[in-house]
Amino acid sequence: MPEYRAGQIIPLRYKSREIQAIIIDPNGLGPDKPSIGMGFRGMDRHTNVPSNTLTQRVIQNEEGTYLKLPSGELFRVIQISGEDGNSYQVIEASDWVALARDWAKNPGKLRKPARDGLIDFLAWFAAEGIYAQAYTLLKRVYTRDDSQRVHTWIMSREAGKPARAEWGWEVQEKDPRGRYGHWTNYVYRGLFGMDAATMKETWANPVHGDSRIARNYVPESVGLEAIAYCEKMVGLLDLDDIEQAHDEAIRLTQIKFAKHFPMA
Repeated sequence: MPEYRAGQIIPLRYKSREIQAIIIDPNGLGPDKPSIGMGFRGMDRHTNVPSNTLTQRVIQNEEGTYLKLPSGELFRVIQISGEDGNSYQVIEASDWVALARDWAKNPGKLRKPARDGLIDFLAWFAAEGIYAQAYTLLKRVYTRDDSQRVHTWIMSREAGKPARAEWGWEVQEKDPRGRYGHWTNYVYRGLFGMDAATMKETWANPVHGDSRIARNYVPESVGLEAIAYCEKMVGLLDLDDIEQAHDEAIRLTQIKFAKHFPMA
């Protein structure tokens, strides 16, 4: 069985040129199914979007570090140390797809060569395509199970978007203070025992030596699916007491995903 390591560099090909991908989490999509990202450096050459343009759009909020597009969409930025000794600002592979699509549609002040570069890159950069190439290089094979796992990963990210919008309306209506960050952390603590920023940092940089985290570790693909389910349940329950709604939604989510929450 190949050994995967956070920060491991994977050389891929794009238009006859080499592009470097990097392993974010060796078990990000499940056991021995690493999640993969690309850094700002290098991506500027392949998308024609200058690296300083990408860097200038990086913001910090209570949930972590994100790249904010003109449309307002946020994409998580992960700081990771590569095995080559360099530090990378990385965005996960499927997020690069969504980022390129959104920015090409809503370019703001982005110049035409950069817009064209995003469109050209998007034509090549189907998320499963890059995972297939990366897994083949790492494992010398891309299996049906790998394909299904990647599809599940992509769909879990997409499926959470409408559920989160419904959850947002619920918080706005039921919490006079509109504490979105508070209730986001409430869900994360209820499901994973830590707040959103800490859990996302754990997904970005798994700490395998920490017995508490190792014992309770949930792959990001499963975690995102569980969060989406929990937030959907908050809306479906439609209770007047927003805290009670979250408590019940967390309980039901723990039942639904019981095999992934051994300590629940």
